[in-house]
Amino acid sequence: MYVRLRLLLLATALALTTSCSHSPGLTSFHGHGVTARYPRTWFATRQPLTPVTSPVQVLAVASYRFPPNKQGASGCAPKAALDRLPPTGAFVFAWEFTMPSPSGLRPADFPRRPSHFQLTRLTETECLGRSYMVRFREAGRFFQVHAVLGPDVSGGTRKSVVHLLDSLRATT
Repeated sequence: MYVRLRLLLLATALALTTSCSHSPGLTSFHGHGVTARYPRTWFATRQPLTPVTSPVQVLAVASYRFPPNKQGASGCAPKAALDRLPPTGAFVFAWEFTMPSPSGLRPADFPRRPSHFQLTRLTETECLGRSYMVRFREAGRFFQVHAVLGPDVSGGTRKSVVHLLDSLRATT
């Protein structure tokens, strides 16, 4: 009887675990007055990936491990992190701009934060190369976020990037 009860409890626990596995396990990034949620199997760092101090790096999340330091950074490019991008990988990198911006950007260049982000604006930039770029303002702050996707990225990884962007929040 005791063994049957134990097996029944074990089977119930296994069924509950399995039924919950359809929602991805997420973890949170907190740093620089910014929060975001990303898949538990991904990696985030608060460590600068470039020597650039203005604009300020506020977020770096990837589906792969980051280099241990900013060695290999090329000016504003987080080169060591970009060099590690696997064909199926994703890298999300965000800067915060102060206004007025020394780079010539104005507050009007940063629309209000949308309720839902989309990866539609593929750009070629000096610092991140070919990436999806979004600019927005929230809580009186100005952000430029890049999503770099490997050439063989899956639809699931792409969705994870969009969910990460949608979860991105700034505080004052």
